[in-house]
Formats: sequence, C-alpha cells, structure tokens
Amino acid sequence: MNRMSADASHETIDPAVLEQASLWMARLWSDDISEAQRDACLAWRQASPEHERAWQQLQAIDGRLAALPRHAARSELFSSSQEVSRRGLLQWGGLAVLLGGLGFGLPRTPQWQRQFADYATGIGESRELTLSDGTHLVLDTDTAIDIRFDAHQRRLHLLRGGVLITTAKTPDARAFSVMTQEGISYPLGTRFSVQQHTDSTQVAVYEGRVALERRGSDERATLDAGQQAAMSADGVSPPAPLEPAGLARFQGRLVAEDMRVSEVVEILARYRHGVVRCAPEVADRRVSGVFSLQDTDRALASLADALSLKVVYRTPLWVTVASRNTNES
Repeated sequence: MNRMSADASHETIDPAVLEQASLWMARLWSDDISEAQRDACLAWRQASPEHERAWQQLQAIDGRLAALPRHAARSELFSSSQEVSRRGLLQWGGLAVLLGGLGFGLPRTPQWQRQFADYATGIGESRELTLSDGTHLVLDTDTAIDIRFDAHQRRLHLLRGGVLITTAKTPDARAFSVMTQEGISYPLGTRFSVQQHTDSTQVAVYEGRVALERRGSDERATLDAGQQAAMSADGVSPPAPLEPAGLARFQGRLVAEDMRVSEVVEILARYRHGVVRCAPEVADRRVSGVFSLQDTDRALASLADALSLKVVYRTPLWVTVASRNTNES
C-alpha cells in the first residue's frame, strides 16, 4: 500500500455512515438476501466515497474475524454462553468493539451507546419513563441516556438523540442537571427538551427557566419559557423563539410550516431504518402540513400527494422522493 492509500484508509468516517455500512453488510450475510437488496447495497456504496471507505473498513474487519481462533470470536460483553456471529457483531455492539480497536472510539458509536446506556430507543422508537424523583422523560428516536442520582445531585447524561423533560414537582435539595458533550443545562422547575446534535446541543424551554453552562467555560446563559438556544464550541447562541414543530416531535408528529422538502425528508430519515433520499429537482420545493413520525411510509405518501411527487422504493430500506416527471426507478 502506498502512502496515499494508507492515509486515505485512516480518514475519519462518520459513525452514522459506519452504522449504515454495518447494516448493509449484515443483510448481505443473511440467508434470504435478494438481488434487489444486493443492487441497493452497491448503489449505496457508489453514492459517496465515504460510503465505500466505510465498506472497505468493515471488509477488513471481516477478514480479521475470519482469521481469529474459534474461541476468540466470543464476547463476554454480550453473552457468556452464546457464540457471536459475524452478522450479530455488526448488528449490535461487536462492531463498536472492533472499530474501537481501529481508533474510532467506543462511546461515539450508536450501537455501543444504545446497547449500554441506562435507557435507550432504537430508530423509529420513542419511550416514556418516570425517574425515582418523579421527573418524567420522553425519549425521541435513536436516543441514549445515563442517569446518575446520588446523595448530592440528580444528573441525566444525554449521549445521543433527544429527550423531553418535565422535572418533578416535589421539592428536592439535590440539583437536577442534563449533561451533553457541549455543556450542562440546569432547569429551574420546568419542562424543556435537549437535543444532542453532531457538534452542538439544542435546548428548548416550554415552562420555567433553564440555565446553560458551556463545557470548559464560565459562560452562562438563561432561557425563559418560549425560548431556545444552542451550545457549541463557539459559544452559546442568543435566545430565539421556539420552533412550533419542536414539541410535536415528542408526540410523534412533524409539523412543517413552509419547510423545504429536503428538510422534511431528512427528519423522516431519522425515524426509519435504511436510506431516504431526496432528488435534487424537488429538494427546494416547500410544503406545510402535519406528518406522522410513527408511520414514515404514510408520511412519505402524504408528502408526495401534497406536492404531486412520487416515492420510489428500490427496497424497503432504499427510498427516494422524486418528481413524477423523472424516470427514477
């Protein structure tokens, strides 16, 4: 391998792309794989150089697995008595172990975070729960949280995704806080949501007040009810009015007001497995309406009906929203 190839093989790959690659590889290992799914996998690999790099990384891992002694294919992380198959490794957790050894880092992989968090939801799932102090949580799709309650504090660590929090009404001397990779949120008797994005934390306040403290900085900001702001490495953004659609997502609905089709498709993609694409010729068209996040096929059909578009299913896991005048198939 020449130096250029070696450098390329160590480029950072988005964990979300690695997750998609692992799902494609797991499907190819199944006994009932169809030619259409093989073609869809090839199309996914060819859609982006990063997709192909992720695929090649997993192919290399597969080669290492095949070369391991039989006893080395077991993992005490998942089961002390069941052998871990290649397909199972990629589908839930083993991929994280292997990628961690390659320098990707265990805590950043979605599989690892969902599998080992205190509470988690899969793609397209939501969950409600009440903590020991009476605080009520609604977990959005693809979310993972850890809970740390002790004699001095009540802390929720949002690892990924989003959560709607209604703090307990019962007085408690222990401070309540929500930690993300960008900083900490301190609610003051409130109802609020926190979303962990790739490089920022979005906080929206529906009742009460929330103080924001950016990690590694003395910078603080306070949000009142009806306000939202973002924390990032660059600082805390000025408070802005709430987006009407924010709370609706925790109720299983996407409320679009003059929203670009590409934005609607991007949001729907978070709530279903596989790939959802938007053809360039329809990306900037705008739509208003209410779409289901619990039934994304119905939401895509509603979007198509509203704008006279078409939804093309290469497979249930490879979907394109396109113009009715194109030959996309």
